[in-house]
Amino acid sequence: MLQRIRDGLHGRKWLAWVALSPIALIFVFWGGSNTLDFSGAGRGEAAKVDGIKIPAESATRAWSETQARWSQQFGTEIPDAQRERMQDGILEDLVRQKLIEARLAEEHYGVSEVRVVEEIQKIPAFRNTEGKFDAAIARQVLQANGITEPELLRDTRQSLLINQLQNGIGNSYFLTRAEAQRLYNLENEEREVAFARLGPDLFTGTEAIDDAAIQAYYDANGDRFMSTESVALEYAELRLEQLASQVAPTEADLHKLYDDNRANYVLEERRRARHILIPVSGDDDAAALKQAESVLAEAKGSADFGALAKKYSKDSTAAEGGELGFVQRADFPGPFGDTLFGMKVGDIAGPVKSQFGYHLIKLEEIQAGEARPFESVRAELDAQYRQNQSADLFGERQEELTAAIERGDADLDKLARDLGLTRGSIAEFLRGGGAEPLGSSADLQQVVFSDSVLNQGRIGGPVGLGEDHMVVVKVTQHRKAEVKPLAAVRETVIGLLREERAVAAAKAAAAEMLTKLEAGGKLDALASAARATAEPARFVSRGDPSIPAALRTAVFEAPRPTTSPVIRTATLDDGSTAVFVVSRTRVGDTSANPQLAQQQNIMLVQRAASGDIAAYISEARRKAKVSKNPKVFE
Repeated sequence: MLQRIRDGLHGRKWLAWVALSPIALIFVFWGGSNTLDFSGAGRGEAAKVDGIKIPAESATRAWSETQARWSQQFGTEIPDAQRERMQDGILEDLVRQKLIEARLAEEHYGVSEVRVVEEIQKIPAFRNTEGKFDAAIARQVLQANGITEPELLRDTRQSLLINQLQNGIGNSYFLTRAEAQRLYNLENEEREVAFARLGPDLFTGTEAIDDAAIQAYYDANGDRFMSTESVALEYAELRLEQLASQVAPTEADLHKLYDDNRANYVLEERRRARHILIPVSGDDDAAALKQAESVLAEAKGSADFGALAKKYSKDSTAAEGGELGFVQRADFPGPFGDTLFGMKVGDIAGPVKSQFGYHLIKLEEIQAGEARPFESVRAELDAQYRQNQSADLFGERQEELTAAIERGDADLDKLARDLGLTRGSIAEFLRGGGAEPLGSSADLQQVVFSDSVLNQGRIGGPVGLGEDHMVVVKVTQHRKAEVKPLAAVRETVIGLLREERAVAAAKAAAAEMLTKLEAGGKLDALASAARATAEPARFVSRGDPSIPAALRTAVFEAPRPTTSPVIRTATLDDGSTAVFVVSRTRVGDTSANPQLAQQQNIMLVQRAASGDIAAYISEARRKAKVSKNPKVFE
């Protein structure tokens, strides 16, 4: 269920960054609220565990979420071959959850309401701008994601209880000294390995491939040549700029806006000044202050301030006689600004301390603040008025659209006429790829390929495509994914056939090299004969990134060498086959990093404890009487 909240946050900028924690009983203290009714989500049962029923809606809801995530990630429907496995996995998860709940009840685990309240107070998504929990915001999040408060109460309490069980098992686990040493040695084991990589590129040919082979490959691998599911759709959109052009403010409207926001149209007082900066050298503040006071005396003794700035000042304005130009009060916060805006024209003040050193200041000129007249800001007022009014209209149209679609209105042309929307159409909108001018946002994809829009012919939306753009859609034609004709993918098939044959040739060459190595051949010579390069022997650890991951796995799955080297092959992720020789093993020395060794010991205990938790659940599953109903997904 919490995954549903996370998925539902996709596309909501103000919540997208939040990592949600368990949500709990805090709502009890704020009374009831509007919640979504799922009473008709599913009937019957998804499974039984020792006579306890698991409601169908638990499984159907989990399946709906799984389909949505798959669609967003891959842009296709779930293949039939995987559908059954994934549905069974959902049922199995529900069964194990029910088993844990039963064990918790038997062992009288409990969670206090105080503990639950403490947990809820930590949830960033439910806090207001001041960082405090806000029940209204919490309910908004719940309703946006289709979750009721009773569901949250139940599932959050269960989550906290399950954590107690897991912690109880995990924290009671310990390793004997011998077990810890054995696991430590395994974790830090290093193996000396030499290998040669035989890539398909060494065996790729250009020979002709006959039609029969092409046809056979195409027939056996049709799922590799599927078209992308798509629809033809009609849409009606509304942009904020459309509404702005329809707003016609009167002179009275603009004058009222001007009067209401008069403070925004006042030019602040500006002052033009010069300054001299005497920086502090090292910690010798007294010397800098003494020099500043000396220069100040010169300035007040009728010396030219600009000339003194060129002579003494140590900043970028020195060449211009310390000229700062016209500045506002906000340009110089702190003592410098306080001094400057407390002076009269012609005054010389200082020394004033800042993080840069000591300043001497001379005020040259003052430009008094004044209000900008209405006529000079009329264009700004017009634009602001249009923006404000169009934003309000945009929100109203969105509400009207939502209400019309909820009523079941299916006439897109009428909606467009009544609400001033712009009509358009797209001949091919791809699942996962979308189409211009609407793009491919996940929210739009979810609406276009939803059951109500795709199969029931309803209008979908409104969908926000930005803060100033929304759209409603109606599907007019649905093209399911299907196998492309052979003529369209013939060259692709030929390329794949050649690649597969090259991979097979690399495997055969590796097998032949393996036989020769076992007969006493040398890896360097055999690799050279196969136009490959042998990597010299070196020690690698279980996490060493210097060799391919698949090879590293095979190296450590191979037996340890005893009296003679161990010779094996491994298939790499790029289709290559590696022939490798493991000659020696050793335990890596971590004595130089005791902190790393301590972290490894903690990790080993946690890993072993996780195994105990998994075994605990598996044993409960083995003893339970379970029946599952796969037809619940039909």
